[in-house]
Amino acid sequence: MPATKYTLFSSANAKQGEKPPCAFFASADGCRNGDKCKFAHVLPGAGDCIPVTRNRSMSSSSVVSTESEGEVHEPKAKKTGENIFAAPGEQVKKSPKAKAPQSQEKKKGKKRKNAEGDGNPFANPKSKSATPSNSQQAKKKQKRSEDPPKPAKGDFAAMAAMATPPPPSLLVQNSAKKSKSKSAKKAKVKQEETTPSYLNLKLPIAPFSLFSGTKVEKDSEPPQSDDDSSDISVPPGPAIPLPNSTATGRKWQKAIIQSREHNNYEGCFDFKKYIEADEECGRAKASDWFKAKPFGPWCASNPQAIAIDCEMCETRDPVTGVSDHKALCRVSIVNAEKPEEVLLDTLVKPEWPVVNYRTWVNGIKKEHLENVQFTLRHAQEFMMALCSDETVIAGHAVHNDLVALRMEHYCNVDSACLFDVKDAPDATISLKDLAMACLKTEMPKTHDSVNDARVALNCLEYYVQRDGKVDPIERTTPPRNRTNANQLFIHRIPRVCQPSHLQSMFLVHTSVQPKEVHDIEFAGDTGKTFVNFPSPRHANLAFDTLEGDEEPDKSGRMQKKVYLRDGNYVRVRKMVMPRENRDRRQST
Repeated sequence: MPATKYTLFSSANAKQGEKPPCAFFASADGCRNGDKCKFAHVLPGAGDCIPVTRNRSMSSSSVVSTESEGEVHEPKAKKTGENIFAAPGEQVKKSPKAKAPQSQEKKKGKKRKNAEGDGNPFANPKSKSATPSNSQQAKKKQKRSEDPPKPAKGDFAAMAAMATPPPPSLLVQNSAKKSKSKSAKKAKVKQEETTPSYLNLKLPIAPFSLFSGTKVEKDSEPPQSDDDSSDISVPPGPAIPLPNSTATGRKWQKAIIQSREHNNYEGCFDFKKYIEADEECGRAKASDWFKAKPFGPWCASNPQAIAIDCEMCETRDPVTGVSDHKALCRVSIVNAEKPEEVLLDTLVKPEWPVVNYRTWVNGIKKEHLENVQFTLRHAQEFMMALCSDETVIAGHAVHNDLVALRMEHYCNVDSACLFDVKDAPDATISLKDLAMACLKTEMPKTHDSVNDARVALNCLEYYVQRDGKVDPIERTTPPRNRTNANQLFIHRIPRVCQPSHLQSMFLVHTSVQPKEVHDIEFAGDTGKTFVNFPSPRHANLAFDTLEGDEEPDKSGRMQKKVYLRDGNYVRVRKMVMPRENRDRRQST
């Protein structure tokens, strides 16, 4: 608003040395300064001064009496006393002399209308100019449009409310809202960034295939499962995830629970044991292991069930000499909802030098891995983008695949835990025998991980279709070590132990010389083997001479503990079941 000029007056009759009379003293409202006024509070004579009317702009200090001549100069009000004047920028009723030119008023009206957006259904176009002056004008317009309506003239309470800052609680609340909004946006962006689709990962895939046989057909189409999870009883114990969020997951719930009920499940899927063993020998850190994220919208379009199979080789750290007998060298993942869809099939470059490629098992040779850039961390990245904690992972002895991936997961369907062996209820059936019994299909001699994953999946579909009511599987080949009375079975053998150590152990503890100690078969960090004696009498004498109490294992065979120097122990078990236990088992 343009400043208004005033003509100043003073008392004409003020005597020399005396204060001129106060023009406000004679007004209806009187002087607001009281004793502090710089003028005399006496009634002036005629013509002494021109009093100021109530609607005239005035200074609270009563320094001079003024009269408008079209423009007004507004001195700043002092902080002392109540401010009764219009706030800066407030529209006030001007005298006729203070009228602004018509063109300026029209321009102001147009600008104000544009700023307020009255009646205009379209948004204002963005400013094309980047000059500082235009930018400042745009900011002022925006601020003016966001300002609250100005109080009417003379409404001092409203003016005081406008001048009063908001309470601290409101400021904190607004700040908290803004902070919460920003943090939510950041979290959303972070979630999107950290959860890429498994289809969008740019991984250095190294394809590899040995199997070119025909497609394995299912015995018959499994029935489509509705939500039948209501009749499934979850065994007591710690809360372990179950796939409850999708129909595909609920289809496999019963098989998951039945896999967990197998005698060998707890030992095979004891991930804490594997992590501690990795840290103890320096093979890996706990942070090298991972878990899938909780189920949510981020994975709703991903396959909710997969079949997996991995090929492993043996590697060794050249510095520490630590070996990794389950070093990942190939990983294959099949969509369990569409078995013909291969989600991933690639060779994997081991971290340490390979000392045993196990070509006779997996067909992988040294030259196959030379130029491979896909690593274990790439495989973990893919699994993180593909799987949630409710993704069903199917396979045969699938704990071996999870250990090779260093993945802690509990929604597993394991064909090795669901099918019994006809002549050995506690033994683990081979995938070869399982495929022949369920699918009437012969497996190739050399393993192909894509084919193995599909075969295991089809055998599990066979199991689910029959609601678990399947006959024990007959082994097509006898076990490598038949049950003989002249043998003792040793398990829980640590990797530091050699066959020669077992040979000397029997000599020191029993004074009985073994005839032969078989090679130790390691699975994870422990192994097992058989010890042959010249006769059953020698085997029984060696067992009975060992210190310690006898206790039956799950099959009813008697066993003892033999302790090592570090406090650990191995178990030595008889191969012949006592007659009373055998009779009890047969009657049962």
